[in-house]
Amino acid sequence: MGGAILTMRRRKSKMCFHLEIFIMPSSRDAARGNDSANLDVLRSIAVLMVLFDHLCRHFHHDRVLGLGVVDWGTFGVLLFFVHTSLVLMSSMQRSSLRGIDLVKNFYIRRFFRIYPLSILAVLTAVGLHLHAAGRGLAFGPRPQALEFISNLFLIQNLTYSDSIIGPLWSLPIEVQMYLILPAFFLWRKRSVWALIMLWAIFGFLGHWPQVIPALGWFTLLLYVPNFLPGIMAFTLRRRPVFPSWLWGFFVLLLGVAYCLLPGRRMGGFLCLLLGLAIPLFREIQFSPLKVSGKWIATYSYGIYLAHSFCIWCGLTVFHSWVLFWILMTTTPVLLYHGLEQPAIRLGIRLANRASAQVAPKQLAAVPQTSLETELS
Repeated sequence: MGGAILTMRRRKSKMCFHLEIFIMPSSRDAARGNDSANLDVLRSIAVLMVLFDHLCRHFHHDRVLGLGVVDWGTFGVLLFFVHTSLVLMSSMQRSSLRGIDLVKNFYIRRFFRIYPLSILAVLTAVGLHLHAAGRGLAFGPRPQALEFISNLFLIQNLTYSDSIIGPLWSLPIEVQMYLILPAFFLWRKRSVWALIMLWAIFGFLGHWPQVIPALGWFTLLLYVPNFLPGIMAFTLRRRPVFPSWLWGFFVLLLGVAYCLLPGRRMGGFLCLLLGLAIPLFREIQFSPLKVSGKWIATYSYGIYLAHSFCIWCGLTVFHSWVLFWILMTTTPVLLYHGLEQPAIRLGIRLANRASAQVAPKQLAAVPQTSLETELS
């Protein structure tokens, strides 16, 4: 009898051990966006590139060390596109939804992630009589109705309208990419080779909107080769062979390469290299870098949309670096906790109701991990 009990306990112990291995997040999950330090650092580098570009242009420094600063900013946005498609594919996977429930859940959550802060940015600029100029924000007349509405709905590229603040130009591209991203996730026979073929096809098609004005509505084609590598990184199996300390240097090296040969094709090729390389790097374990990367990544959307106002107020109006850095370190935090985070929570609750996956009693508390999936 005692031997039988001992045998049962051993079997139970083994079952618990295997169950624990099954439910624990793997390194592959981390590479796919589940609290990955590497992706936090990638997002941080992207937003800092944009900030560096706009600060240099504010002071009329168009080139630094022989490299065009506007190219640094452009490549930073391309890094955002790769990051966004990767983490959103991961987010859809964690939702465990399929079909129309997945689509509804995805679109509702993205609406409440993107639009509240962008609408606030547009209203603030219009209220202060500010508009995007070549060197940052400047005083000017308020926009016409079409331009104002286009910026509110993030459809400037469809109405041929100017962006009221510079960083808004990329958001219509991202929002329109959302229309097809769930289809890529639901593509059951998705393979890296098929994605590479699509990357090449869209790389060719993206030439036409540049040379034929009538195809201006299809500007998304220009950037599909920058989004697809994130889907490739999600699809690939994780096989880390490179040390984690090389990750940041690798991303910066790609940036230097883009600045040396800027252009649509070069940007698409470098994003392809990035997407294929993401699963090959070990996860960063250096605590200071993990903490700083996590902090910047958490507030990166606020940094992206607010930094133009911080430059205008701190450096254009008051000519104070101290004020600028105070604004840069506090404004994104206030925006996140005052607007972004509540909007994310609301989006999660409404999305869960729409997809009928969460009981009403469970909607009262939304875990922090759910918020972390909404960072892009």
